[in-house]
Amino acid sequence: MSEPASGAETDQLAVWDDPIEAIVRTGGAALIFGASDSGKTTFATRLLNRAVAEGLRVAALDADVGQSEIGPPACIGVGFAAAPVHALSELPVAALAFVGGVSPRGRILQYAVAVRRLADEAEASLRAGLEERALLIVDTSGFVQGAAARSLDHALMDLIRPRHVVALQRSGEMEPVLGPIRSRDDLTVHRPPVPEAIGRKTAAFRAQRRQLRFASCLSGAQLLTLSMDDVAITGAWLGSGEPLAPHLHRFLDSSLAPGVRVFHAEMSGRHLGLMVNREIAPGCPGMALALQQLKAQSVTITLAPRLRHLLLGLTTRSGNLLALGTLEAIDFRRRTLGVLTTVRSPAAVSCVQFGGICVMPDGKECATLKPGELG
Repeated sequence: MSEPASGAETDQLAVWDDPIEAIVRTGGAALIFGASDSGKTTFATRLLNRAVAEGLRVAALDADVGQSEIGPPACIGVGFAAAPVHALSELPVAALAFVGGVSPRGRILQYAVAVRRLADEAEASLRAGLEERALLIVDTSGFVQGAAARSLDHALMDLIRPRHVVALQRSGEMEPVLGPIRSRDDLTVHRPPVPEAIGRKTAAFRAQRRQLRFASCLSGAQLLTLSMDDVAITGAWLGSGEPLAPHLHRFLDSSLAPGVRVFHAEMSGRHLGLMVNREIAPGCPGMALALQQLKAQSVTITLAPRLRHLLLGLTTRSGNLLALGTLEAIDFRRRTLGVLTTVRSPAAVSCVQFGGICVMPDGKECATLKPGELG
């Protein structure tokens, strides 16, 4: 997230000018890493404006899914610059990819695939100007601490193959990521400091900003009914197998724990997916009996009430994200999904991508699903 800099702030940001000049001279791809509030987006904006001034064709790939500038939260967006901007949010959205969460944590595969997909689209467009120098700027998330974050950052380097890696840090916090690449000769690492002008934002401020962005995406949304027979579903076990025969469904309803109602059950190979109304205690004898009877080797138990307002990505046949939506109803008898979205035509939707957070119509995040809840 960036804001127009004052004169004093601009003077402080001048410490970034040397790496920016080095990146502009070569073009290629620049991958920007840093913890939250390290100035990644401000650096990216300053770099973009300098590159545009030098006549480069410039694409900005916004991979900060928690504090998105290009497109909504939980998505990765790309835009192309035709003129200098005060903020990346001024760039028209050229393409979006759904990640389904406001952090890469727990959704690393979805995140990495989305980054590479949009990088491919951006680079293809940039290559169209064969006689011009081009620059792809990749602004990443603040997810940098821990083994999973280090693995993701190294994967991004392999996926993007940048000429430049920018590691913004206050006190060497990026060195665990940079250490393993110190011997690489295919990229240049820049370690610019974080100027004092780059302030810190509270978690409440970040959540409020996401709420406003989500609310904007859902403004004017209406309930759209989608047939589960007409759309693909990804990010969940739902629809990946064959529904159980009625007599097996009745068997599950009667053999599981008291008070547990099975709304839907399906088998995919030796995996059993269950959509139920309440939690089933670990070690439930009825569950062990059901798995034995169905010859299932694994099971995913999903609580239907937990899916109310689940964030969804609605995509076209070519995989382009049409819009976000939230899951408001599932009718297993009619095999339909009730989705609150700005999309008006069911025929436009080819795939429904299930996310991992729940968002109210006013944009407020109300729940985060646990790992494995959707299989």
